[in-house]
Amino acid sequence: MRAGLAALCGLAARLLAAWALLAGGALAQAPASETVAIGRQESVLLSRSFSFLEDRSGQLTLEDVRKPRPHARFQPVAASGPGANFGLTTSAIWLRITLQVAPGAPRDWLLELAYPPLDRFELWTPDAGGAYTRQVGGDLLPFAQRPVAHRNHVLPVRLESGGATTLYLRLNSEGTVSAPVRLWQPAALWRHDQGAYAALSLYFGLLIGLLLYNLLLFVAVRDAAYLVYVLFVGGMALAQAALTGLGYQFLWPGQTWWNSVSPPAGMATAATFGLLFARSFLSSAARMPLMDKLILVQAGGWLLALAAALALPYTVSSWMVTVLAVVSVVTLVGAGLVSVRRDHPGSRYFLLAWAVLLLGVFTLSLHNTGVLPSNAITANALLIGSSLEMVLLSFALADRINVSRRFKEVAQARIAAERAMVEALSQSQERLRTVLEEREIILESSIVGIAFLTPSGRFRWANKAMLDIFGAKGQQVSSMEPFYLSREQYLQVGGEVADSVARGEVYEKELQVQQYDGTRIWISLSGKAVSRLDLGQGTVWVIMNITGRKQLEEKLQATMSEREAILNSALVGIVLSVKRRHEWVNEKFAQMMGYPRAELIGQSSRHLHPDEAAWQEFGALARAKLIETGSCIHELQLKRRDGELFWVEMGGSCIRPNDPDSGVIWTLLDITQRKKSEQKTREALEQQQALNELRSRFVAMTSHEFRTPLAAILSAEELLRHYGDRLPQAERIDILDGISAGVQRMSRMMDRVLLLGQADAQMLGFEPTRLDLPALCRQLVEEARLQHPGANCEVLLECAPEVGKGAYDEKLLRHIFGNLLSNAIKYSPGGGQVRFGVTRDAADTVFEVADQGIGIPAEEISHLFESFHRASNVGSIPGTGLGLAIVKNAIERHGGSIAVRSVEGEGTTFTVRLPSAASSTVD
Repeated sequence: MRAGLAALCGLAARLLAAWALLAGGALAQAPASETVAIGRQESVLLSRSFSFLEDRSGQLTLEDVRKPRPHARFQPVAASGPGANFGLTTSAIWLRITLQVAPGAPRDWLLELAYPPLDRFELWTPDAGGAYTRQVGGDLLPFAQRPVAHRNHVLPVRLESGGATTLYLRLNSEGTVSAPVRLWQPAALWRHDQGAYAALSLYFGLLIGLLLYNLLLFVAVRDAAYLVYVLFVGGMALAQAALTGLGYQFLWPGQTWWNSVSPPAGMATAATFGLLFARSFLSSAARMPLMDKLILVQAGGWLLALAAALALPYTVSSWMVTVLAVVSVVTLVGAGLVSVRRDHPGSRYFLLAWAVLLLGVFTLSLHNTGVLPSNAITANALLIGSSLEMVLLSFALADRINVSRRFKEVAQARIAAERAMVEALSQSQERLRTVLEEREIILESSIVGIAFLTPSGRFRWANKAMLDIFGAKGQQVSSMEPFYLSREQYLQVGGEVADSVARGEVYEKELQVQQYDGTRIWISLSGKAVSRLDLGQGTVWVIMNITGRKQLEEKLQATMSEREAILNSALVGIVLSVKRRHEWVNEKFAQMMGYPRAELIGQSSRHLHPDEAAWQEFGALARAKLIETGSCIHELQLKRRDGELFWVEMGGSCIRPNDPDSGVIWTLLDITQRKKSEQKTREALEQQQALNELRSRFVAMTSHEFRTPLAAILSAEELLRHYGDRLPQAERIDILDGISAGVQRMSRMMDRVLLLGQADAQMLGFEPTRLDLPALCRQLVEEARLQHPGANCEVLLECAPEVGKGAYDEKLLRHIFGNLLSNAIKYSPGGGQVRFGVTRDAADTVFEVADQGIGIPAEEISHLFESFHRASNVGSIPGTGLGLAIVKNAIERHGGSIAVRSVEGEGTTFTVRLPSAASSTVD
């Protein structure tokens, strides 16, 4: 019931939010100017462009309001709030608006004031000469005198194109004064009316359908609630016909008095019968006496409102209807809530229906009092709410019929069941006699002993099996005492039995007794009171000879003790696990895990694994293997009690083939030492593999690097040998220079290899001296230019002013930055700029070598400083792959670091940071 109530409240809240959004939509509109442009549009909304003047005396004429002083008192319609809705007021309201008519715009228009209950309004329009012509409308005017036959107030207006036209409207009414005004082209208004009249036809068709349908239901079931509902629908139809103007147009076009009082009279009629319908539907007189009295009081108030509508000024009945409508619907919503809580048939639909109507009434009340603007939603709020409300009330009546039908069906089923029960009881009496005889035979021939004892423990009846168990066949036995081993045992069991019987419990026990001839046997004794409410009826007992089972249990216990001793002395851990919980573990497993055996038994295996993920993963793998083959073997890490991880080899077998849920027996062998040995072996193999790869690289590199200069030297030697005496002196010197260059190249190669060997052996020399860093950097740049005379690169040095002298190893610095500058030029075949920057950063000197060359593939940067490694994109550019390895070792000897940033195809930047604690600025 609470869930249904919550659902209804949620739906009502959503309806309220949607309605509030629609009804208040006009509140968010921006204020409009008093001057409205008129072109060829089909319609123009004028309501928010008016200026208004309140004439409390009601005596001002058009000439009066056009005078300067009253003219200056006109105020624009509010940008928010009700706009051109002035609520219940006795004042006359003057409205003024200026229409700027574009050249070529239509001249003939229709001005529609879409609020039928307005008593009177006057429209003044200027003619070509500036004189104003007056037209009159309102619901006090006979319908036949309306210039345009329409349910709303429609007057023709002629506008002169190419100029400004100022219109004046004067409104007054005993009810709400509202002016939802729109200017229409005639054809557009007729097209708009087709949709509006179609919607109203659907609404009144719905009312007529509901009225006839429920009238037929009343005739069929003679339930007064349906007749009251019919009168309620009729009253609502009357009220809506008056409010929409259809009544005046089609039903009572000549009855001006009735037309003016029909809105409050219709609503008062609908409300009176609505309250009476709610009283009948909810049975409030019996179920909610206080609420019933409140409903009757409000029904009386509505009858007074009906009398006021017919006999008193319209203002009195309007205020009564506005106030009573909100109070009555709130009351009915409250009654609906109470009925929903009490689960009254149809109450949920009833509550939702009146909640929707409350929303409509509340919106219309705010419209009538001038709080909300006048638009299609607010002006027709009661129409919308009432249509939904009456449909929902029809659902409530239908639900009530369904509930009544269900109650009738349940009552009929209960009567049928009672009749069947009577027949069954008569049949069961005969069956009972037969069953008693059968049970007597069954008890007598049962293989278990059965006995009935009196409250004092004496035999009332015992079957043959009972006497056979105790070997007392043919003997006169009056109680169980002769079969106990001692009187003390007899009294002890008797006391326990008395306590169990007094608590209404079954007494069960296995004990050793003796047969009639003294032979000892084991029996299972089970008994309870014949009647818990009447202990005087005695007790009934079932006795079984379990001597054979006890003997088997003793043998089984002895066998289990032997196996327990064997398993506990095993050198491997053994576990019986059911659904991943330890049912039994041996001592070796407990020692292996660092837990006492008692603490492991009954616990989950989760805490023996490193983490939850590892436990879940192993469980899934092992279960799949056990289901597939019935056994599995895994190597994995477990966690001891102290948190230490160790390796085990686990082998498992299902107790029932391929059914791990029946239980799994696991054997565990600690293989930590074996794993460590395997790891050491793998590391040794990896180290040997790395050495082999390094050796291969070295052989390949040296064979390539030595072959080229050796070939040049050999070629030069042959030239000198065969043609030396015929070569000019200059060519001989060039050949000798080539031989010298080749020797120097091989010498540098050997120096690099030796230097790298010293670094790897931790024997790289480090002899810092005080150096002039700017001068050294200039030398390094100049040497790099000379080393690559044919390069297209521009080598720039940017040395910050704060960089001066410092303690560094000059030889290592030359290795570092000579290599970096040479690489920057060499790997920039397309030219570009090579920048060598030197700055200070706190206690470090920062060197940066940046080029715009071929760059380094991102996946190879991590291998850049390995010996003999060259990037895959160097192509035919010569190199050894040793330079950066030497650079890294030289930087580390200084206690510094090197970082690389590179984008393939865009360039590379090397950043070297060396501690400069020993350096200082220039003296």
